[in-house]
Amino acid sequence: MNPKYLPTTIDGKIDRLVEESGEVTEVIGRVLRIVGKTGRFGLTSAHPEGGPNNAALLLSELADLRHAISVVENGITEHARIIVQQTSCKKVELVWTNELIPTNELRDLIGADCSDDEFSSIHQHIGTCAGQWHREGLEWRFYKDSEWQ
Repeated sequence: MNPKYLPTTIDGKIDRLVEESGEVTEVIGRVLRIVGKTGRFGLTSAHPEGGPNNAALLLSELADLRHAISVVENGITEHARIIVQQTSCKKVELVWTNELIPTNELRDLIGADCSDDEFSSIHQHIGTCAGQWHREGLEWRFYKDSEWQ
């Protein structure tokens, strides 16, 4: 899409996000269709007249899904915030960052003496003086204090 035609208002951006989320849902449907075919006919099965086998079709649909998800993610990251109540009259806003590390690296950083699975099951987020680490799947995303230099 031509960048000059992208929405500039928050309402326009939300409408665009809804449209892109619909694309994610559509691609998930195609992935599930290929998974169903794979379950019935096998991963290496192909159409009788030729063409890509189910493994190749699945890889193609997964690539489309990754792209559709990344478009949605890129549309909302600038708005991702965590509000932390510090006192009754002061709130701190933590902002999304690109900093993402695996569980074992964060566990080593804070000196936890447990397995990665145990560490992830115990913690949802870990506070630091500059913000918080939040678990995202098998990795940890840093949300930075917007006032921290």
